[in-house]
Amino acid sequence: MSNFNNQVALVTGGAKGIGRAICQELASNGARIALVYRHDRHSAETTAMEIVQAGGQVQVYQAELTERSSVANLVNQVVADWGGIDILVNNAGASAHASLLELSDSQWQTVLQSNATGCFITSTEVAKVMLERGGSIISIAGASAHRCYPGAGAFGPSKAAIVNLTTQMAMEWAQYGIRVNGVSPGPIREANSGWQQQEKVLAEEVSRLPLSRAGTPLEVAKAVSYLASDDAGYTTGQMLIVDGGGVCTWYLAP
Repeated sequence: MSNFNNQVALVTGGAKGIGRAICQELASNGARIALVYRHDRHSAETTAMEIVQAGGQVQVYQAELTERSSVANLVNQVVADWGGIDILVNNAGASAHASLLELSDSQWQTVLQSNATGCFITSTEVAKVMLERGGSIISIAGASAHRCYPGAGAFGPSKAAIVNLTTQMAMEWAQYGIRVNGVSPGPIREANSGWQQQEKVLAEEVSRLPLSRAGTPLEVAKAVSYLASDDAGYTTGQMLIVDGGGVCTWYLAP
């Protein structure tokens, strides 16, 4: 079990899904959580309440992660409230299910801005705070960053950019004691949510994975917790692929 000893963890997109699980997992191991949302304040406050009820510490922040001034204000406020930032998890993002020929310029820009640009701006602003005392940055990419599949015309390339950016940041910032890694999840669903009935095509694809099931948000959160911890102290510039073995075997033609 990791012990973050009141370290401050800034988690973007922390209100729901994988982000919610990451906030809860880090908080359960002693981290103080700066939960960042864009639009859904209700979900953010619900997740924060769950963390507090479990004995954790959390504050909720709103930011537009594709605007540097907004991110700079966010970072300044978190530092003022908590005294610093030790862990950054870049989880916020967007998607657009369309082939390249169907994809609009607007969809392309939205996905690239939300995923790649948001990761770049947030990481560079937080890194300025980490320069003197080090830290850990973990970005959520995706299995689609490592392979192509139908309909991921913008999502896959935007996540591949995060993979490359992770190695670039790791190389440049290692001298400051900043480790930079990432997690690439495959299909992730809540285990007992009955999603298979609503997403039958995905359920069929998941059945062909070596582990024959979807992953859970908690399993992604556990991977993030490991990379953020001292147990991964000699690990930087790496992507941990959490996809049930699919990246090795699962190839789909359009």
